Formats: sequence, structure tokens, C-alpha cells
Amino acid sequence: MEAGETGWEYPKNAKVKVQSLDGDSKSQFALGILQLIARNLYVLSPPLLLERMTKRDTVALKKVAVVLALCLYISAFSVVMPVSGALSSVVITDVEPTDFHPGETKEVVLTVKNNGARDARDVRLISFEDTEYVSLVGPTTFHINTLNSWCEKEVKVTVHAREGTPNGVYSIPLVCSWDECYFDPGKGPVADPKPEGGGYYPLTISFSVKGDVIINVGNVDTDPTEIRPGDTDVKITANIENSGEAAAKNVEVNLLCFETEEFTPSRSGTDRAYIGRLNAGNSKSVTFHVDVAENIESKKYSIPLGIRYLYEDDEYKAVWGVPILVKPKPEFEIVSSYTTPTNISPGDYVILHVRVQNVGSEEAESVSVRVTGEADVPFDFDVKSDHVGNLKVNATGDAILEFDVDKDAAKKIYPLGLEIRCVGDRDLGDDKVYTFDKQIQVEVTSSSSSIPGFECLFILIALILTFIMRRKRV
Repeated sequence: MEAGETGWEYPKNAKVKVQSLDGDSKSQFALGILQLIARNLYVLSPPLLLERMTKRDTVALKKVAVVLALCLYISAFSVVMPVSGALSSVVITDVEPTDFHPGETKEVVLTVKNNGARDARDVRLISFEDTEYVSLVGPTTFHINTLNSWCEKEVKVTVHAREGTPNGVYSIPLVCSWDECYFDPGKGPVADPKPEGGGYYPLTISFSVKGDVIINVGNVDTDPTEIRPGDTDVKITANIENSGEAAAKNVEVNLLCFETEEFTPSRSGTDRAYIGRLNAGNSKSVTFHVDVAENIESKKYSIPLGIRYLYEDDEYKAVWGVPILVKPKPEFEIVSSYTTPTNISPGDYVILHVRVQNVGSEEAESVSVRVTGEADVPFDFDVKSDHVGNLKVNATGDAILEFDVDKDAAKKIYPLGLEIRCVGDRDLGDDKVYTFDKQIQVEVTSSSSSIPGFECLFILIALILTFIMRRKRV
């Protein structure tokens, strides 16, 4: 068989020239190979060899040729078809931290990554505008010289959340641009601006802003300013503040007087107050009215103040103390009283001795005792008040009062009202006038036995006796 008949003969001195093909040329080349193999499978196989091959071997050879052609076609297209990661792609993969409180400023680290197979140069991140609640502080343009393929770098920014920001997630818009760098065998090093034709790719970074409710009790005022034992209807005004970053709802305030023995509500409901909504940074005043117990120790007391509110549909309770300073004051008791004469009869002239004692916690000045309720007793007072003087704590003093018993006074015990009056210790700044209403018992032990005409009869008998005695002497 001649060599030319087999199809295996090539021109002598033939040279094979290998050229670099672009994408379209490579695809055309692969298609040409596939067509060549499909059309000339018989020609490429020497007739002598085909005669010796079975039908099964021929089918197998055809399959091998087809697979080989497909591989060549796919490899040619894989060079030019775009796939994920074939180009440069600058993204922000992480932001830390992302949690803020209203009014807080933090340094935030952005992780910037090139998710592509080509290097990025002159990467720029720019923030053109601030948002209403969250914004960048300081520089708004950030530059990365080189960001190689599949690599990442950190960029530090400063972020501020405005005071009073409602709870929520807020985003800061950014834009990004860079140059995509690669080597082209025909052109050499190439730097293509991204995005093509100018402009920017949009990016965003998001932050969660969540405030807390912080309830405090501010200034506490009282009326009167100086509270003393036994005071009634004392007005207490407390300032309730929300110094947190979120609003509290359904705020209720209760003065827990029942937990003390020294204070009681002046009237029903004067120990409760309702505020409702209390926004962040706001405050409201609540007012209570209480009575102070008698004879309590002079010192600073703390009345429990309970506050209840809702935040994000959860109920919260807390108890604070309202400081109340109870200052000292004089307090008086009658320790003894007696009369001269001891047994009182109608028509008697009586001297009443009254001894008083300062049982309070402060010196009393200008102490005096005065009779009250004269119309209710059969006594006519010649001296109805007496000055005792100054009495220190636990000291005693005597007051002397004088009166005549009515001649027709009935035999009984009469309650006699007395008022003890004094001024506080001026050296301590207490110039308040204090009065104490007390009562003693005065008994009339024998009643008048006079009847109409008895006195005239007695005089007549006396005159008769006098006349008889004189006649005997004569």
C-alpha cells in the first residue's frame, strides 16, 4: 500500500506554527477539531487496521474520539468564559462591633476583602452623607493601596449614634471603587477602573441601636421645709427621671408608707401617683401628702418609693428611698396638778398648781400655760394664764392659776382644758410657735346646802341671840 493512500503522508519539510489564540479563535479551533474528527474518522483509520478491527472496536474508537473532541472544546472555552472569582470583587465581609447605645461613639473595624482572582489597587471607600441617627465621625474617605486576590484588610472608622435614637437597625451607605489589575499576554500589565465607565459600587454597613430605661429619683422637696414630729398633711414632691436611652411606659409611683411606723397617708390616694409614658432624658414630678407620727425620734428617715413601668412589653419594678429629715421639737405633758384648798366647795377661792414637763427633743422657749374652755366649768378665773419660762429637754416648770368656784357649783369632777404654748429653740433656727392642748380634772367635793330665806333666818337668829345676851348683862 502506498503511503499516500493511507492518509498518513504529510508534505516534506512541513512546519507547524503554533500561535497564541484569543478566546474566539480557541473556540473556533475546538469546533474545527470536533468536526474534523467526526467527518474523517474513517479516513484517519488505516484501511488495513479497520479490516482487522471488529465492529465493537470501531464503536469504541468513535466514542474515544468524541470524548477527546469535547474535552478540547471545554478547555478552549474555559479560558474566556467568566466564572465566579475570575475577576476582582471588593466587599465588606465583617463589621465589629455593631451594637450601640444612643449617644454612644465607638471605633468600628471593617473587614474589606477582595473576593476575586485579580488584584485590586487604589481601593476607595467613601461615605457621602450622614443618616438621621447613625453617622461617621471624622474622615469619610478611606483608602487601601493594594488588595490582592482573595486577601482582606481592616479599615477603622468612628461611628456615632445620636442621643435619643429609637431602638432599631440603622445603615450607613458607602460607595466603593478600585482598579482591577492583571497581566494580558498581548497588552502586558492592565489596570481597569471598576466599575467600568466610572461611578461607584454601593455598599452598606448596619448597626443595631438599643437603649435602656434607667429610672432615678431626683430632687425631693417638702412643704413645710422643716418637718417636725406630729406634723400633718406634709407635702412631698419627688422628681422622677429617666436617664436611659429608651422610653418607659405606664410608669406608676407609690409611696410605701405601710412599710413604716412614722408616716401615714394624709388621705386616701395621697400615697400614689401615675405618670404614664416617660421618654428618655425626661423627668416628671409626683406629689404625696403624709402625716408624721407624734413623739418620734429626730433623725433622717427613708420612706420606700416603689416605681413600676413597662419596657418592650416587660414589667419592671424597683424601690428607691425618699429621704425625710424630721427635726427636733419640744413636746409637753402635764405631770401633776393640785389645788389649794385640796377639797373644793362652791364659793371657794382656789389656787391651781400645774406642773408641765418638756418631753420633746428640743429646748422650749417662752413656755406658758393658759386655761381654755372656761364656759364649760363653774369657775371664774382671776388668773387664767401663767408664764413658766424656758425649759430644756426633760425639764419641768410650774404654772399657777387662780379662780373662784361658783356658789351653785354641783358636786362632780370637771374637765378643765389647758393650752401649753412655747417657741422652739431659736439658737437652732426654730422660731416656730407650738401649742399643745391638754386636760386635767378638777373635783368639787361638796355642794351648796343653801335654800331660799336660809341666810335671812340665820341673821335673824344671830340678832336674837345678841339681844338676849345684852339683856342678861343689864
